Amino acid sequence: MVSLLSMINSYLSYINLNVKIKNRIYTAMASVGDFYLLYVSYRFFVNGYWGRGLLFILAFLVIAYFAYLNILYYFTEDKKSQFDVSPWIEKTFHLEAKDPLTDAPKPNNAQAGFVQTNGIFQDTDFLPAEITFSETQKSNLARVVEDLLAVDYLQLDYGGLGERQLFTQAKNGDKPLAMGAPLALPYFELAQDNQGQLKIWGGLNQMQRRDLGTVETVGLMPASEAMERYHLYLATVLLTGGPYRVAGRTSSVEKEAPFALESRVAYRQRGVHGVVKEAETQVAAEFKSEESRVEKVLQRADRELRRRR
Repeated sequence: MVSLLSMINSYLSYINLNVKIKNRIYTAMASVGDFYLLYVSYRFFVNGYWGRGLLFILAFLVIAYFAYLNILYYFTEDKKSQFDVSPWIEKTFHLEAKDPLTDAPKPNNAQAGFVQTNGIFQDTDFLPAEITFSETQKSNLARVVEDLLAVDYLQLDYGGLGERQLFTQAKNGDKPLAMGAPLALPYFELAQDNQGQLKIWGGLNQMQRRDLGTVETVGLMPASEAMERYHLYLATVLLTGGPYRVAGRTSSVEKEAPFALESRVAYRQRGVHGVVKEAETQVAAEFKSEESRVEKVLQRADRELRRRR
């Protein structure tokens, strides 16, 4: 029996399961294995080994108690028992309890918000950009989402939250997103088309880039005016939106919503470098003129000295 449980536990370690599902399996395995201890204690009693039988009965009761607590936690909505000694143990030994469902480490995917940028912009101002989407661009964005899901860059698992947590958040007025948090696209760039419109291109990489949106305004200015006054640089592009949860009568309900983009644009005043370059050219010209004038004065003085000799 012990060998069988060890073998099942070994197989489970190779499978990537949700924390709650895996702990439910472990709870069921512990409950089944506990009754094996009860059978072993019965055999000891039959053969007259009362001391060993009592020890196995004691072990059976202890494991049964903790299996009971785990069944309440992982299989019921209440999750608590009036016979739970955990709070007393935590208070007595000054322990800090961790919830295996909420404190479990999250997978290290690319859900990094504004972390991913086109470089590091220091001492540079940023402006939000308003993006509009044509039907073609919406279709392109949906294809990019499919590509991100295929390579596991994007996961629509609500950040690993369970149904009870999602329902609680929804009841509090939040709308938990299936993608968990806004996600930076792996590749993005800003380009001007033949009609003078600013387009955001993005995707898995430069080879698979698609036209995803049109920048209408930068800050409070139309994009065309912003291009005339500033040099614009696309700092970051975030994928947002998608399916989300709302509170139903007894559980959360998933609602469909389109994906969208959010972006931040870095800008620099046009003409700054031109003015500096023009000033440098003017100074160089004045220096060259002054050098030429001094040279002529020296030549004149040299001729005058030769004439007097």
